[in-house]
Amino acid sequence: MRGSAVDPEISFYQALAGVSFTLLGLWFTALQLVPDHWRTDPRRHRANLHTALHFLLPGTASLASVLADGTPDGLIWRATFLAAGLIGLAEAVSFVRRSTRSDALSSRILRGVDPVLYAAMGAVAFAPQDTFALTPLQLAGMVTGGVFLVGLCFVWLAFAEPRDGRAPTQPPAAHRAPVPSRPEPT
Repeated sequence: MRGSAVDPEISFYQALAGVSFTLLGLWFTALQLVPDHWRTDPRRHRANLHTALHFLLPGTASLASVLADGTPDGLIWRATFLAAGLIGLAEAVSFVRRSTRSDALSSRILRGVDPVLYAAMGAVAFAPQDTFALTPLQLAGMVTGGVFLVGLCFVWLAFAEPRDGRAPTQPPAAHRAPVPSRPEPT
């Protein structure tokens, strides 16, 4: 252990682990309360599981950081962050490849940010001590916090989606401009 003083890094990871696993449970509970389409629509099912990964991976990495406090060279947290980064990167790239032009712009932006954050999450595991102004564990915390925040944004988009399935930025059909019709040939 590092001593009796409160370590801000460990406090951060304790809080992030607790909040991540709590939100993961709430996310799955919310999905169970609206069972009409989250499992039957393959695109929504994939998006909902992708969102869940934004809480599972930061929670797991944070828990490893707390449990590895005091281990030499941070081998445990580094291995966990590398594994979480690689898993997240593989999922994020696969998720980006399945995006369509009909997805809302905000969703496409978040999908583009995902692989970068997960790659950084894995890369920070290789950051040597005393190279940056921040410690490697602080850098990892910033990246992990970013992954978590993107997950919150995906949750917001899921709840903002209208029941009729259109993107949150599209107006309802009654408010859209009418499509001009072609005159009938005579």
